[in-house]
Amino acid sequence: MALVLAGCATEKSATPAPSPTPIASLDTAAMQIPRIEFCRLVPRAAVTDALGGKAVSGAAYGNGDEVVLPGVGTDVVHEIGCSWTGTGESSARAWVFARPVSRGFAQDVVSSSTKAKGCRVVAGAPYGEPSMLQVCTLRTGHVRIRHAGLFGQTWLTCEISASGVVQADLLTRTDRWCVKVANALDTAG
Repeated sequence: MALVLAGCATEKSATPAPSPTPIASLDTAAMQIPRIEFCRLVPRAAVTDALGGKAVSGAAYGNGDEVVLPGVGTDVVHEIGCSWTGTGESSARAWVFARPVSRGFAQDVVSSSTKAKGCRVVAGAPYGEPSMLQVCTLRTGHVRIRHAGLFGQTWLTCEISASGVVQADLLTRTDRWCVKVANALDTAG
């Protein structure tokens, strides 16, 4: 009788990085987005990916703060949000309206987005219900892509603005950014 001893060698294999959730697969109906100060919840890696590089500056603001808004100027806001700027003046922003939003009000916001100068609403995956996907060409030459929608009673908006990028690539980056923002704020999980 022969005794055979066999040894097992184990190789360490790298665990593949999880694929990001496509925006079309985001279960916005099940998400619960609170109206809170949330900037610290957004992962730095998400900001870096959104900007296409490290943030040069960032800011957070709250309901009643006086804020300089791109394309608007200085205004007192009724929202809670954050913005980051990268090189080349690219920017990534996200905010929630400070008060609860009704479905009727949300539909008015969607309707008004079709009237913004230099902007058009395009077909896209839902980002809340109702929701919209807006593409704007700004006076600065930047392209801004914005997802916005109603999650329960919370209106959530996220956007990226950049210049010198292919619009399809910016849309892909914006989709990923908005998924990461929604997932960072979601308290349902």
